[in-house]
Amino acid sequence: METKYDQDEEHQGLTDDGRGNVPLLKDRQRRNWIWLFRLGLEVFMAIGILVLLLRPVPVPEKGTANTPVVETATVTKSPIPVFPKKTVTFVADPNLLSDDMFKSEEDTLHKLNKWLPLSTQARGYVQIPNYQSYSLPEPYTVAINMTHDGPAYMISVFHQLHCLSYLVEHFQQGYAGKPLDPDVAHHSVHCFDYIRQALICNADVSLEGKPEKDTERGWGHKHVCTDYEKLLEWANEHSAMKWRGNLPDTATL
Repeated sequence: METKYDQDEEHQGLTDDGRGNVPLLKDRQRRNWIWLFRLGLEVFMAIGILVLLLRPVPVPEKGTANTPVVETATVTKSPIPVFPKKTVTFVADPNLLSDDMFKSEEDTLHKLNKWLPLSTQARGYVQIPNYQSYSLPEPYTVAINMTHDGPAYMISVFHQLHCLSYLVEHFQQGYAGKPLDPDVAHHSVHCFDYIRQALICNADVSLEGKPEKDTERGWGHKHVCTDYEKLLEWANEHSAMKWRGNLPDTATL
């Protein structure tokens, strides 16, 4: 006959944790709540991550003529190679610019004519045959050879040099008293702003100290620059039609 003692002993065997300890009901309930809380937290975090992954990427707003769009820089595939760098000491070059070049329009043009080797045989235009493979804007249509036109792109530095040459030329004309033409004013504003943004884009952080005696500020200091000869070499190898041949000595960029 089963006694109350036997019943109590059986109950203890079913609830014993193996070490003689009998867990309390409250302890089991507390562990259950902790488990449910952790499960709920993990589900909430998983849903949050899924929402972040699936949310649409905002499209950058288009800039206006007066408000350029500034976006976070990203590495994009480019047909232009990475050119080596070299150290260059800035010094005055009287062959390209001199105090007496503004005496007359002819003197200015003769001096600017010596800038032609700074650009390419195709005035900065290069062919990118597989341009559709890159994230590029629509190309210009220019002469590729004597009989055909085709797609080509302008390398920005050569556009910048053209703008600077244009400003030098028309500075002399204004200095000589020539009335300002509205078209010249419009293109000059474009060139000033284009060069301004190019300088900021390629911000040169070289440190300059006091110049040597009888030297203008900025001369004699070292700068880390793109190897311009390598850039010219590549651009000429990929140029559009090489039209710069026997030009007059007053031709400019």
